[in-house]
Amino acid sequence: MSKKKILLVDDDADFVESNKDLLEAQGYDIITAADGESGLQLALKERPDLMLLDVMMAHDTEGFEISRKIPENPELKDMKVILVTGVRKEKDLAYSFEPDETWLPVDKILEKPVPPEKLLEEIKRELGA
Repeated sequence: MSKKKILLVDDDADFVESNKDLLEAQGYDIITAADGESGLQLALKERPDLMLLDVMMAHDTEGFEISRKIPENPELKDMKVILVTGVRKEKDLAYSFEPDETWLPVDKILEKPVPPEKLLEEIKRELGA
């Protein structure tokens, strides 16, 4: 069985590096992008099994916008998407986000900071491992 490929899309270099190390130690093949558009292009090129997508990058809603573009690409329809965000805390929002087929078509939403064991658990769940 080939290694599962995960795309980390986040502009926080520390988050990317620490999670890249964590996931590679678990046997995953990791690719990274620092913004949503390059992440989307890399996903089309590399066809990862799963994308970890931040929300606030070039602007406050970039991850939301990218998540809605993914289903528009038939090549990416099987890619799992986990939104990993700190937007609620950063913007002091009183409500939470839930996956929604139209507005937020992702498989899972995790609030930053995500404990490493929780991140691994959710990735394994989404990848069926």
